[in-house]
Amino acid sequence: MVETGALRRVWMVALVLIVLCATVLAGCGDGLDANASGEEIYNARCSSCHRRDLSGGIGSPLGPGSEAVDRPLEYYEITIMSGKGRMPSFRSSLTEEQISRVIDYVISVQEAG
Repeated sequence: MVETGALRRVWMVALVLIVLCATVLAGCGDGLDANASGEEIYNARCSSCHRRDLSGGIGSPLGPGSEAVDRPLEYYEITIMSGKGRMPSFRSSLTEEQISRVIDYVISVQEAG
């Protein structure tokens, strides 16, 4: 027969593990609204490598004065959809409309700069 105190500890450990797993899984959602603006999408998906100010970091600079300014729209579309070098593909995590919004945002920052 199992001691009541030992059984209680097992249930407490199980409960803690369930809560921990639920918390981790809740954080796995992308949290990105389908109608998010280009800036919101950029900040959620791109800024960790290209920085919020588009100055580059792990990823290449995209802002005013960068080589990216002279790139055609197709370059952005293909790169975001397929990835390039260390940059991952976003084909499965962003819709074509969201990718267009990101590109429009990047270009608007370049033009304002």
